[in-house]
Amino acid sequence: MRGETLCQVERMQLYPAQQGAFKRCIWWYHLIAEFWNSPFEALAEAKSVETSLKEALLFTLKSNGNGNGNGNGKVKSQDLLNEIKAISYQFQPFGVSAQVNSGTAQIYIHTWPERGYSAIDILAETKEDAYKILEKLQEKLKPQAVYVAELVRGISEDENQEGGGET
Repeated sequence: MRGETLCQVERMQLYPAQQGAFKRCIWWYHLIAEFWNSPFEALAEAKSVETSLKEALLFTLKSNGNGNGNGNGKVKSQDLLNEIKAISYQFQPFGVSAQVNSGTAQIYIHTWPERGYSAIDILAETKEDAYKILEKLQEKLKPQAVYVAELVRGISEDENQEGGGET
């Protein structure tokens, strides 16, 4: 029986080497995640892993109302899936490296199913989207433990605010 997932988040501060040289420009919110004790089946096959990644991005695109711009407020899942680009590599006998990209978010994953382990990078335009993707991946890959390091990608001269600028 699976218990509640243990999740630890660490927020990291990055400071440019040349202080005061640039104003804050947040490009991406970057979550570096490690999932432990996921079921073997969730991590072993490239097609299954790729589907999980696409569904995590699809969920984010749908919740943000992004899509084909047809103006009627209803965007078909197939239209959104067409916006998601994916590439994956199947290791033998098992294990996967994969990347999916929607233009507004990216996910990279490397899996070691024999250990129930996956290393994941999530990059999104907003912190909310990054965490929505993380949450959806947890639902799909079912880890028992999760470690997350949070980074704000961009540079700033204002070190007094969290993350060195607006969040």
